[in-house]
Amino acid sequence: MSDDTCEKTGFLEESPNAKSSMRLMCFLSLIAALVFGYMELKAKVPFPNLTTMFLVSAFAPKAVQKFAESKTN
Repeated sequence: MSDDTCEKTGFLEESPNAKSSMRLMCFLSLIAALVFGYMELKAKVPFPNLTTMFLVSAFAPKAVQKFAESKTN
């Protein structure tokens, strides 16, 4: 198999050379949830709602996008 026919897809790409802002936003939400969760555990600061919202926003948009795209096809 030739290397010319097999293009690699990056971590934040939907397909080769097609950047995905949805994946970037979900990744940033996951990082924010981890940071707020760490702050909550170490500093005893009550952020459970904020941590939960960032955690949900890290995974839910991609699932909703898949559901919406399957309905339109």
